[in-house]
Amino acid sequence: MTQSAVPAPAGHAEENERVRLRSQAPLSRGVRQALVLALALGGASLAVPPSAAAQGTWTPTSTTGAPGPRSYHAALWTGSKMIVWGGRDGNNLNTGGIYDPATDSWTTMSTTGAPTPRAFPSVVWTGSKVIVWAGTDAGGYTNTGGIYDPVTDSWTGMSTTGAPSPRFEHTAVWTGSKMIVWGGWDPTFTNTGGIYDPATDSWTATSTTGAPTPRSYHTAVWTGSRMIVWAGGYPLSSTGGAYDPTTDSWTATSTTGAPAGREWPTSLWTGSRMIVWGGNAGGYTNTGGSYDPATDSWTATTVTGAPTSRGQHTAAWTGSRMIIWGGNAGGYTNTGGVYDPQTDSWTPTATTAAPTPRGAHTAVWTGSQMIVWGGSAGGYTNTGGIYFDPSLLPPPTAFHSVTPCRVADTRNPPGPSGGPALGANTTRSFPVTGLCGVPPTATAVAINVTVVNETDYGNLRLYPAGGALPGSSTINFTVNRVRANNAVIPLGTSGEIGVRCDMPPGSTGQTDFLFDVTGYFE
Repeated sequence: MTQSAVPAPAGHAEENERVRLRSQAPLSRGVRQALVLALALGGASLAVPPSAAAQGTWTPTSTTGAPGPRSYHAALWTGSKMIVWGGRDGNNLNTGGIYDPATDSWTTMSTTGAPTPRAFPSVVWTGSKVIVWAGTDAGGYTNTGGIYDPVTDSWTGMSTTGAPSPRFEHTAVWTGSKMIVWGGWDPTFTNTGGIYDPATDSWTATSTTGAPTPRSYHTAVWTGSRMIVWAGGYPLSSTGGAYDPTTDSWTATSTTGAPAGREWPTSLWTGSRMIVWGGNAGGYTNTGGSYDPATDSWTATTVTGAPTSRGQHTAAWTGSRMIIWGGNAGGYTNTGGVYDPQTDSWTPTATTAAPTPRGAHTAVWTGSQMIVWGGSAGGYTNTGGIYFDPSLLPPPTAFHSVTPCRVADTRNPPGPSGGPALGANTTRSFPVTGLCGVPPTATAVAINVTVVNETDYGNLRLYPAGGALPGSSTINFTVNRVRANNAVIPLGTSGEIGVRCDMPPGSTGQTDFLFDVTGYFE
């Protein structure tokens, strides 16, 4: 018999037996392989053809309720939503919005108590709040800021006592407990900086002894113990430094083998190396380099197959590859490329249905998809797109079988794993980890999905809770007919599965939904 983390409802004997027989059907080798394919496709139906695994796709983001068109704004990913704030639309802005890719919807951010309107702000995510600091406002440059709590939709001011001088074109990193800002234009190049502690609302200056030369339009990453800054300035520099906040000390980065000096490159931290790419090196470039702080050495990134030379582009790290997209390449572009540092190779991003060409936009990585938004190309925009390429998803490291076990059944009394039934065109999340032997470390589950008691036709789309809705269904259904299907669904950051019930517009129908877990990946 199928085990259960939730009781089977009474009064459905025939229905329960049909579901039991389906859930106990052994998985053949071919079905197991198909399940792995389904995982790579983000939890889509097993009917999706294998050829789709090599094709990146774009889905537009809604403009309904979105912040107004802008560029030179800031954006970050919270773990389930994207927050954008500030920027310019011809005037400086202090408005923003929260985008939920699971529902393709926007929520407006409060401006009560918000920092003054500005462009070029720096932002960091603390794990629960957004810290905004500096940039250009109506008075020129500013060293004011604010802390935004998305749970309460409220702002708290930041102290300016001991803060670095007003500036923009600076950088900011989050250490896990503090924000470090450095460099920029104030209104000359500077190599000063500060460490902000939100717990005490206080600033501590960073040392200038041994610091890189004054600069702006540089780049910075946090390694887990140090901040590495590189490039920028004028004349354009290929120098940099590693700052240790524990000792308040700087160590110069090697210039041997470093990319040519430049401004506005993108950079990201892979977990062991910093990768920098593109920017203005006296002209737009498509060169880059990988810096290893353990050996203080540089390795050039190949230009074979690389995107065209550009600046004002974005870079996103997937966990194993870097995605470059958009920017100004002597004309705005909506092309890009995916760089694999393991093979030093590039593959192009899809352009079909891609957002319009632009620069000075933003991009975030959700854990499974890249979201780009805003920017300008002769005019400001508030459009965006979600890029999904299943080849970018990390492969499962291990599959663990479990005895088939009922995780949720909406025929049961109301609760997190029970009723009510799924209503037409609604979305709901169900907990998975911690049930049926699925540990918190699980990244995806193999499940048997069943729908019963349908009062209208439609389909269900299953996906990692908090992520974007997939374009294909997991199971289709008609009225009052038991249907079942196997699928592998990645888990959201909370260890939950999201379920979207699609029925005809205006439908008042509903369906019961249940699923059994047969194994998990971690």
